[in-house]
Amino acid sequence: MNYSQGEVWWGPAPHKSNPAYRPWLIISDETHPFTDEECIVMALTTQQHPAGIAVLEDDWIRGGSDKDAFISPWYVTNMKHRDIDNLQGVLSDTVITEAIRELRSYTPISEED
Repeated sequence: MNYSQGEVWWGPAPHKSNPAYRPWLIISDETHPFTDEECIVMALTTQQHPAGIAVLEDDWIRGGSDKDAFISPWYVTNMKHRDIDNLQGVLSDTVITEAIRELRSYTPISEED
C-alpha cells in the first residue's frame, strides 16, 4: 500500500504509559529513504496547546474530524506502515506546509564560519 504526504492515519502513540491510539499526519514524501516501509508522522490531538495548529473544516480535502483537531508539530516520530491503519482523511497543502515550517523552527541550522 502507498502512503502519501498529507494523509491522516491512525496508529499507536509511543511514549504513553498506557497503550494509546491516535491520528497521525504523514509529513514525509517519496524521498524518505525507506518510503516503502515507513514514514515520518506528526501527531494530531483534540487538545489545544499554545503552539498547536488548528485543523479547520476547510483544511480537510477528504475525510474530516467530528471533534476539533490540532496538529502538534513538536510530536514527531517514524511510523512503520504495518503499524498504521484506518485512513481518516487528507489535509490541504497549506496546513501541511504550516506544520512542517513550525517543526523546522524547532531545529534551526546554525550559521557556519
